[in-house]
Amino acid sequence: MRPYFKIHIKGAIIWKACALIVLAVFLFCCQFLIYNIKQPATANAGQTININTRDSALSNVASTSNYIVGILLPKGFNGASNMKVTYTSSLGDGNMIPISPTIIEPSTNGSTHLNYSASMMAKFGIGNNLVNDLEWVVFIGTQAVNIPNGSFTGNVNFQLKVGADNNTTIFKTAFVACESSDGLNLGGTPPAPDYAFNNGPRMVVNGTGDLNDLCDPQLTSLVPAKSLQNDFVTLTYNEGLDTLKILKGNNLYLCVDTAYTTDGSKLTGFCSQSAKTQLTQTSASSGLYTITFWPGSFLGLTSSQTITKMAYHIIDANGNKVGLGDTPSPFIYKYACE
Repeated sequence: MRPYFKIHIKGAIIWKACALIVLAVFLFCCQFLIYNIKQPATANAGQTININTRDSALSNVASTSNYIVGILLPKGFNGASNMKVTYTSSLGDGNMIPISPTIIEPSTNGSTHLNYSASMMAKFGIGNNLVNDLEWVVFIGTQAVNIPNGSFTGNVNFQLKVGADNNTTIFKTAFVACESSDGLNLGGTPPAPDYAFNNGPRMVVNGTGDLNDLCDPQLTSLVPAKSLQNDFVTLTYNEGLDTLKILKGNNLYLCVDTAYTTDGSKLTGFCSQSAKTQLTQTSASSGLYTITFWPGSFLGLTSSQTITKMAYHIIDANGNKVGLGDTPSPFIYKYACE
């Protein structure tokens, strides 16, 4: 399948446009027109929103296959359980269901044998987001569709209950569409994608829990976004976002003010300028400084202690501190499993 895209984007105050290929699944020479795509810019945790798309396509080869769509969502949304996907089209209407994780995406056959969600993550990553606390949620049509030689039009509706974790989450959607025969393969001569990928717009979901900004540059970020105390964590400090220029020089350190444990203890004494706490600049002019550490060892935890969160700053050789939003308030990192 070799798709050609022509995208029209329209916007409104409460709607932002994004490009999503949803129904067109052909073997050769397809031309798509994507238009009138609507996604709310804001929502509240627990609210059910609609992401609507309309498209049309032209093919010179008939085919039969199942539609497959993937949407990039925060893991905390639990999208597979909290989303309903349906479509209407000139070829008929239908429902889509979460694809089984045991189904192998065709382009990985004979190599990595990844399922669709893992294959989309390997190929497209986290889109225009910066923090990897997202997943590709993939749906497949419940029945195959006979697509004739010619054109058709259709609409797809994603009915999504956002913010299952009740956190305030800022992120950017992304979308993939393909069909069950070819998946994410390349076809034709010269090779062209048998699938479609598009980044979507920014969305803010307001909740009463933590702030999870997954797409805007942050003074500090940690990978993985969620971990346990026995996982290695890499912290990155972005000097360019220190608008007040609080820190001086290139010798920067991780200052853990307090570590909190499940038994109510508050552990201190981890704020020092030493080889153990020093960040390393990724290159001479990058302005990015990193440190990788094992929390259990770094904080001297005993076998009976379990950390729940840590409050920290970044400091320089003179003891100047930078915190959340260039304020004295510490950064907070919570320890939790996926």
